[in-house]
Amino acid sequence: MAKPLRNTPAWRTRSFGIVLVLAAAGVQAQDRQAPSQVLSQSLPDMVPLLDGTTDKLGPELRNEANNALSPAQSQDLEELKQIANSSAQSGTANVVAARAAWVLGLIFLHGTGVRTDVVQAHQLFEQAYEKGERLASAGLAWCALQGCISMPNVQAAKKWIDILRSVEPARARYFEWLSKTRLAPLPVLSVEEGNPQAGILVHRQLLVSAAMGGDVNAQIELGLESAVLNRYDKALQYFEAAAPRSLVAADNAAIVKEQIISKHAKTGEEIQPPFPSHNAEALFKEARRYHRGEGIPVNYNEAIRLYRMAQTAGSLQAKRMLNLIYARTSPDGQLDMGWMRQLSDADVSGPTPQMGRSAGPKLLHREPTPLYDLLPKPWKTK
Repeated sequence: MAKPLRNTPAWRTRSFGIVLVLAAAGVQAQDRQAPSQVLSQSLPDMVPLLDGTTDKLGPELRNEANNALSPAQSQDLEELKQIANSSAQSGTANVVAARAAWVLGLIFLHGTGVRTDVVQAHQLFEQAYEKGERLASAGLAWCALQGCISMPNVQAAKKWIDILRSVEPARARYFEWLSKTRLAPLPVLSVEEGNPQAGILVHRQLLVSAAMGGDVNAQIELGLESAVLNRYDKALQYFEAAAPRSLVAADNAAIVKEQIISKHAKTGEEIQPPFPSHNAEALFKEARRYHRGEGIPVNYNEAIRLYRMAQTAGSLQAKRMLNLIYARTSPDGQLDMGWMRQLSDADVSGPTPQMGRSAGPKLLHREPTPLYDLLPKPWKTK
């Protein structure tokens, strides 16, 4: 039997580090600041920006293969387990054990370095709550809504959401909105007589209130809504408000910025960059911009014209690209638009062209779960 780590000086040193991580997780949960301004809720025309395969009825648990743990993470994981399962002899030790169980629950819920296990996550959330970690009510509310150990149960979630109000009011309002609009099998709307939209508006106000309270998930949700409705400026405000605590929000903000640049270019609001010199490399790069639509509207005719100029100036990459373009044309010699789109991401730097990722539109996303922002930073993955 392995010698218990807790009897060694090394364990005490590393345990201090673990306690700091646990404390940071607690501070992170309390460090919530509301945005400094109220954001408009206008609803213009729609544009499809969401990922149809992942953005369905709200955040989902991921079951794909997990990233392997580093040696330090493996040791930390074992120590977290020991701390969580220790028989606390003092109030402080009990608080640390409760925090360890909470962090372990988040790790198993999101499958960071371990296989996703929602049943184990639920057990750890219960353990954390019984030891005094009231923030674990957020995990138990999510498990009730998602169905970690049984069918989703909105009524069971209500108990935990009510407890969560005293810990994180904004997150509690987000969970309430989620339960009434996304995860409830048969959402019951509080409809005023003669106004069938009243219930929907009441529910949406929960989301707005959660966002103004600083909840990351609510800010992302309103950003997605604004982007889908073609309100890019408003979407950017929401995503940027959440970006300091969410890589997903930061990525969404970058995508929306590209959309804004493209929109301005199409409407003539952006000054076009000066035409490049007759340098082969500069001409090829400019041709790629028009081919891909990087900050400007896609223009295949202009791309081909610049590819030809680059080839004349000595660009081997431009020559390879032109050979690819004209290797597949329509029977009457016209460009194949589908083929042009595929080639927009082709790598022609080597003798054998390599097809890159799809040149289709970049997609906006939600967090994996509404608890992901509570996961300590060392356990988050890109």
